[in-house]
Amino acid sequence: MLRTRSQRAAGALHHKTGFRPGRSGACEARLFLFTGHAHGEAEPPVKRIAACDLYEAIAYMRKWHAELDIVRVELVAVIEMLSGSPLN
Repeated sequence: MLRTRSQRAAGALHHKTGFRPGRSGACEARLFLFTGHAHGEAEPPVKRIAACDLYEAIAYMRKWHAELDIVRVELVAVIEMLSGSPLN
């Protein structure tokens, strides 16, 4: 029997968005900034990824942006989303 949208597992959203329960009780994600080499471009390519940790962010980059030669990674911010937020 197929599950409807309301019957999905509680963790399904977490795997989809990168938000995980944090220390404060709110869901958290970390925003990473990946900078690569410029191949004939004036500006070096920059990608912003929200993930639960650096390893997940790197795995995402390898899967979806394999052509980017990563030069630098910065942790820009920690994003918290409280329960009951209009985004969840």
